[in-house]
Amino acid sequence: MMEELVWIGSAVVAALGTFWIHHRLHASPVMASSLVTLVFALAVWLWGDGIEWLGPVPYAAIGGSFIGMSSKKYVKGIESILLASLIFGVLFARSSQFFEGYGGALGTSACISVLTAVSWRRLVKRSRQKVKRAWIRSGR
Repeated sequence: MMEELVWIGSAVVAALGTFWIHHRLHASPVMASSLVTLVFALAVWLWGDGIEWLGPVPYAAIGGSFIGMSSKKYVKGIESILLASLIFGVLFARSSQFFEGYGGALGTSACISVLTAVSWRRLVKRSRQKVKRAWIRSGR
């Protein structure tokens, strides 16, 4: 359980870090992803000696960094990045063996996570609009 929380946390930190570097520091998305992944890989290489369950951390960070590469055109805010990275982290921790043998499993999982988060955000927005219209029509 602790290992899975570390993997999920790594995905979240990597996604937020990549998103921040890409959009605030105006680095290219590939450069931002590479930098964040490098930091995670170096940290595990330097301090993770003998801790076997830290091995997947760079992979979780790579997937999280893919989420952070998202365009602001589709991912409107940090909340969507946070939700997508949490979804990815859970997918990574709980069902990574499902994607075994598929090329681009991390990218596919990241894509599914971003699409889910964006769809959820739009669904919530539309629901709020419908409730607001119904409230206005009722005369309240």
